[in-house]
Amino acid sequence: VRSLTNFSFFDTLSRLFNMANDSAFRGKEKHLPDDNELLFPGELSLEQMEELAIQETQDSLPFADELETLAVVFSGTFRRGDTLYDFLVREGLSPQQIHLISRSLSSFVNPRNFKPGEGIELLRYGEEELMVFKYFPGGFNYYVVEETEPGVFVAREEKVPVEKILIGAKGEIKSSLYEDMRKEGLNNELILRYADIFSWEIDFLTDPRKGDYFRVIWERQVDPEGKILTEGRILVAQYSNRGKEYTAIFYEDPEGNKGYFTSEGNSLRRSFLRSPLNYTRISSNFSYRRFHPILKVHRPHLGVDYAAPTGTPVSVIGDGVVTFSGWKGGFGNYVEVRHPNGYTTSYGHLSRIASGVSKGRRVSQGQVIGYVGSTGLSTGPHLDFRIAKDGRFLNFLTLELPRAESVKSDYLEDFKIAKEVYVYHLQVLSKSSENVLVLVPESFEKEKVAFSHQFKKLPPGHFPELSPLFQARFI
Repeated sequence: VRSLTNFSFFDTLSRLFNMANDSAFRGKEKHLPDDNELLFPGELSLEQMEELAIQETQDSLPFADELETLAVVFSGTFRRGDTLYDFLVREGLSPQQIHLISRSLSSFVNPRNFKPGEGIELLRYGEEELMVFKYFPGGFNYYVVEETEPGVFVAREEKVPVEKILIGAKGEIKSSLYEDMRKEGLNNELILRYADIFSWEIDFLTDPRKGDYFRVIWERQVDPEGKILTEGRILVAQYSNRGKEYTAIFYEDPEGNKGYFTSEGNSLRRSFLRSPLNYTRISSNFSYRRFHPILKVHRPHLGVDYAAPTGTPVSVIGDGVVTFSGWKGGFGNYVEVRHPNGYTTSYGHLSRIASGVSKGRRVSQGQVIGYVGSTGLSTGPHLDFRIAKDGRFLNFLTLELPRAESVKSDYLEDFKIAKEVYVYHLQVLSKSSENVLVLVPESFEKEKVAFSHQFKKLPPGHFPELSPLFQARFI
């Protein structure tokens, strides 16, 4: 079966760029470029590599004689109210052709579920004007239906060519972390992941102050035209709160253990979350003598009440096993969880308990186990949260939470090398006049990390600053 393939000029240029890296970084002399040398080291200039890339791309096209006659009939997106049938009829296809295309495509996707904004393309090629239909739903896959001979249609799934780049962003807190990160173009998912990294150190609902600042560098996956496919893993993050700077470095050791660590290699993750929910305020503190608003008597309140709107998700603060799930007198809907090392936590007055949270079930840190309510003896929607160790209740707001496992001593040197790479990028970001930067490509990043293993300390001038090529294509 003959196939039409997407080719990327940039893929070829990247290969030539890597060849140049090999020449400078892997030669016998192990030459390091100084600050006055080209960003793309080696014998070829950037202009020469561009010319070679164009030539290689042209030479590598299969069926060149056929592709010369390739004609784009239509390229665009589905509109609201469109169906595949409507679209293909408008482009002059017969009902029989539409049926054959739909039937072929249905082995991968439902042609009735196309959504507005999704990409479509219709092409013809060859003397017989055979058709090629492409459907781009977004993400990493797209679908092709090709007419291999008159009346014969074959569908296949293709992968979108992916390039990985590094993005850096910084900003100052003027209103809230969420609003100020949004101003710099970060999406909701990235903001939540950033907040989650520091969730054991900083409560972003109550701790931030005007003048605090954030920095973050993450992986972005784009297609060859620079369109964002997904925002990937955060590699390094910083937050300065009231003059105290917190740094989180992502590291995965050779055994596959991964997480975020301080500059010293200590895990940022704690055995328990700092809060079981995003709350509005603390309506009642831990106390051995609190006046009960309903019973009108003084009695101990051995927990913390978090006021929040009804329906707010409640998360278990640590891994454990559910020991109680159901109605429990004045606590209303109630969940109790047993954790390692003698700890237990409880969650009361829930409007409802999450599906699947039943006695004997294992739960994971951060898993939603219920929703804020006002069941039982309660004057308004809130969560009654309690923690005990070996049967003795503790004040959660003052409890020093135990840390998770740090980087193993066998891998500390490897961790330090990764740290120096990321810290360098943070320095570039902090010194820049721009708040959002495209840093060096991920492939070059790997070259640097691999090469830096030969040095106890990375020499000055080892890293290039920024790549104008990547700034132009991806900002």
